[in-house]
Amino acid sequence: MKKMLSPPAKANTLLLMLVALWLLACYKDAPPPYVKPDPCPWPEVTTEGKHTLGFKINGREWVPCVDIYASVATLRPIDASLTESNGSNALSFAGVYSMTSLDSTSNSYGIAFWPLRIGKIPAEELEHTFFTFSERYGSQFIDRWELPVSRAGFQLEILRLDTDKNIISGTFEAILLPKYGTDTLYITDGRFDLTYYQQ
Repeated sequence: MKKMLSPPAKANTLLLMLVALWLLACYKDAPPPYVKPDPCPWPEVTTEGKHTLGFKINGREWVPCVDIYASVATLRPIDASLTESNGSNALSFAGVYSMTSLDSTSNSYGIAFWPLRIGKIPAEELEHTFFTFSERYGSQFIDRWELPVSRAGFQLEILRLDTDKNIISGTFEAILLPKYGTDTLYITDGRFDLTYYQQ
């Protein structure tokens, strides 16, 4: 003999089915799990004064970035200054990549160009060009790379130079030779869109 559900049991079964369908619908429409945003993402080439910098080292993206430890030590990922004198401009910017404790390995860089103007600037027209990239453990240098005296492989294009709004943007490439060690760094796809302070 077929067993029949009592009216309360039928109601409970129907309620359970409705809850299950509702949960499935909620699961289907639920937002994807939260992903922590990259604190220092790869920047596009822009000219809006977004205060960004990025370049590729032997094809690998590198972006300056600091975490809370570096911030406490008053390190900034990008510091930029522009010196104006005798109708010419000299740009200097420097910074660091440090995402863990101050005793761990970090990268630092320093770049300077002088004089500046809008457009592509051949390396031989620059009276001063400086580009170093360093790796260190705490305060001890592990390796350091520098632009050769000949400036071979160095390219620079200034896309915007706005001395009213303190914005300078551009692109660059370089070849850095090791001061210690043997590996050469090929810097490509360099881009900066900086807000600078005047000295």
